[in-house]
Amino acid sequence: MARGGESLNGSVDSGCTIRGELEFETYFRVDGRIEGTVRSKAELVVGEGGTVEGELEVARCVIGGEVRGTIRASEQVMLHATAKVWADIQTPALVMEDGAFLEGSVSMEAKTVKKNTIKAGTPS
Repeated sequence: MARGGESLNGSVDSGCTIRGELEFETYFRVDGRIEGTVRSKAELVVGEGGTVEGELEVARCVIGGEVRGTIRASEQVMLHATAKVWADIQTPALVMEDGAFLEGSVSMEAKTVKKNTIKAGTPS
């Protein structure tokens, strides 16, 4: 279930494909395929069998499957060990489990990084 007890808004099950634009309010899960644009101020979950090709604009994106395109997340992107991502990512927080694959650029604004975070190359 999504953070904060949000309920499932909908899903694309295995064997299903959506082409076009998708907007949702709380929490959406993809175990099938989406081709197009996804917009929300909530959480998108791409399950291990899920594939998304296109532009994602969400608050949180949790990926266990495949994503190709661009990801703009206002809060966080999480890549599970099974994730395969070919995308340019803009997010204040990126979490990658060991085994996750990412090819593309990652852009994080310094002003959104927590003060107690140590940047790479900075002596602690």
